[in-house]
Amino acid sequence: MKLRCFFHLDITIALSLLLRRSDINGSVRIRAGYSEDLLKGKDLQKKSILLVEDDATVRNTLRELIEQDYAVLEASNYIEAVDQLENHIDLALIDYVLPGVDGFELIKTIKKFRPLLPVIIMTGFSAESVLLKAIRAGVTDYLKKPLNLTLLKKRLSDILEGKEEDAYSEGVETRERFIIEGIVRYLDEHYMKGVSLTELSEKVCMNKFKLCKSFKEKTGCGIKSYLNSVRIKNASELLKRDNLNITEIASFVGFDNMVSFYRAFRGIYGVSPREYRENTRKAMM
Repeated sequence: MKLRCFFHLDITIALSLLLRRSDINGSVRIRAGYSEDLLKGKDLQKKSILLVEDDATVRNTLRELIEQDYAVLEASNYIEAVDQLENHIDLALIDYVLPGVDGFELIKTIKKFRPLLPVIIMTGFSAESVLLKAIRAGVTDYLKKPLNLTLLKKRLSDILEGKEEDAYSEGVETRERFIIEGIVRYLDEHYMKGVSLTELSEKVCMNKFKLCKSFKEKTGCGIKSYLNSVRIKNASELLKRDNLNITEIASFVGFDNMVSFYRAFRGIYGVSPREYRENTRKAMM
């Protein structure tokens, strides 16, 4: 018999939270000490996190960390996670790689039933494609493995422990920060290409005006200024080598004309690319 638990029901039904799927053999297990805390009403007062991680060692480590402050519902695969959606959940913490499917398939399912549920995805991949998929899937945050546990606790607190009346704006702020971090990473990796504002806004599903405004608020400079600074920084490293001429360097780092390259370079270093190369040579003698 499958018990369902909703926190507004009486304490007897709430005891169904004691049922946990085992990651070892699929049998039901009861967490020691959990019933006493539940009967005292402690876990009923905690916010609940759905933890989806197929690696038992990692899942146990995360559970022990998280359950200090929150009630934890565990799942090791897609099916177990979908079953847990019957319970009250305040946030989902999901691994990108799951048996048979990736975490984004689970996120799609979650968003169908709980469109406003905050979701944090964990991944050992740093590929830009994964980050953009996370943004498009409506993920609230993105954490790189190996996890910084202090940072994880802070992110959970930022999302879950704000004042109730500020919850919506806090969620928006967290998502915007996540998007801008993604844009920064994208520019750092693709500065050599022709990057347009239209392309960026389409990638993150945000209108151009809002994207520019958010980027400047969170980085202190405009998108074009940031992109040029990345290009010029890389150009300055290439200028230290004698096997490339200045025109080749300008083209390699993404400038389509020398006037723009010289203007941007002088704006950052105060000298022309040629003068910078000569000064660097003299300093190395």
